[in-house]
This record gives sequence, structure tokens and C-alpha cells, in this order.
Amino acid sequence: MSVESSPAKPSTVSRFIPFETDNQKPMAPSATNIGKPQPGDKNAAILAAANTKAESPLSLIEELASPVSARRSTAARQLGRLGDAAAVPALIVTLNDDDADVARDAATSLGMLQNAAAVEPLIAVLNNRDGYFHSVVRIAAIHSLGQLRDLRAVVPLMNAIRDPIAEASAEAIRAMASLPDPRALPALLEVIRNEHGYFLAITRRAAILGLAQIGGEQAVCELHFVAANQWEDAVVRAAAIEATRKGSSSSASD
Repeated sequence: MSVESSPAKPSTVSRFIPFETDNQKPMAPSATNIGKPQPGDKNAAILAAANTKAESPLSLIEELASPVSARRSTAARQLGRLGDAAAVPALIVTLNDDDADVARDAATSLGMLQNAAAVEPLIAVLNNRDGYFHSVVRIAAIHSLGQLRDLRAVVPLMNAIRDPIAEASAEAIRAMASLPDPRALPALLEVIRNEHGYFLAITRRAAILGLAQIGGEQAVCELHFVAANQWEDAVVRAAAIEATRKGSSSSASD
């Protein structure tokens, strides 16, 4: 899988808080084009033909070994939609495809199939110990772990919150907020307070929304504090104001 490239510095648009260093990086715009056929490529015709016919799970699993990345990607997506657990082992192997889009589609389908056998392989993508997995694959794996709702993923997701790519970090926050684990609250508070200036606004906004989803007295207090802080990042503060407004409306209707 190709090495990911990111801008040396994040955009200054999200740098409103004094003394923040914004160590995270936004995802490179060309991230999903790694190994992907471009418009006009002969693979486009092959892909179109593959989409016009119904495939059995067995034939789609065989397509995962195709030399054409477009066909592998299509097969990985369709296997998730078919909902056949027999595809899980092959999709797990496909997580290591050298085309990032194919691996991403395999990770997405593993979440759709709702099979616990996928949890550990998806966690391995998050851990990314040898730096192999592109951010688009990590993001898809994180999303799928949120769908699987297996508590084995809690610690890896907490670690993934500090992913250097902001979109992956934000996805880990969304997944954490969906799991019934008490460790989610302090993890999200750390992101929002951002004492070391590591997190970009996209990540901190996700933490605000996650906090609103978790609820509880401490979460509500933090949301009100951020909403009232005129020095706060405008995007983050707007999310907190909206969350407190919705919370107030919900309380009034109860």
C-alpha cells in the first residue's frame, strides 16, 4: 500500500485558539486515488460490466483475487451488501490489499456483515504497527468497529483518537461515543480541552457531538462551558451551542 502524503501544515482556517499547535493533519485530498483506475482507463469498462450482472458470493470471493483493482473493489463492496458470513475470511485477507480503496471497501463490508471474527483484524488495522495502512483504510476499520460494538475495541479506539490524521481521529471519537463504556467520557473531555494543542477543530467538534450523545451531568457542564467561551474555536463553539440548545429542548419536552 502506498505511503500516505499529507500537507506539512494544516490549514490556518481551523487555528483560532491561542497557542494551539494543531499537530494533527487533514487527510490529503488525493488519498482515495491510490492504485485506483482513472477516468478513461480501460478498467472503467471492466468495472461497468461487472456491475451489470448479479454475482454469487462464491464468484465475488474469487473476484477478490482479480489482478484488476476495480474488480476487487466492486467485489468487496458487493460482498458486504449480500450479507453472507462466508465472505468474512476472504474480506479479512483483503484488508491487506496493496490498493487502499480495495482494503477500505473490505473494511467497510466487514462492519456490514456484523461478524465478531472481524473485530481483531480490524483492530490490527487501527494499531497500524508497521505503518502499512492508509488513513482511508483506518477510517473504514474504525467505522466498522463502531458498528460491531465489541468492547474489545475500546482501548484501540482510545488510542486511535490520537491518530495523526484528523478524519481518522474524529471517526474514532464517533465510534467511542457509540460504545457503552465509561472510559469514553474522559477520553472525549481530553480532546475538547486540547491542553497540548494537538487536535484540529474537526476532531474537537466530533468530541463535542460525542459528548452530547453520551450525556450526563459532566458532559452537559462541559458543553455549556464551551458554548459560553467566546475565545473558543468558532466551529467547536457553534457545535457546543447547538448541542446545548438541543439538550434544553429535549429536557423541556420530557
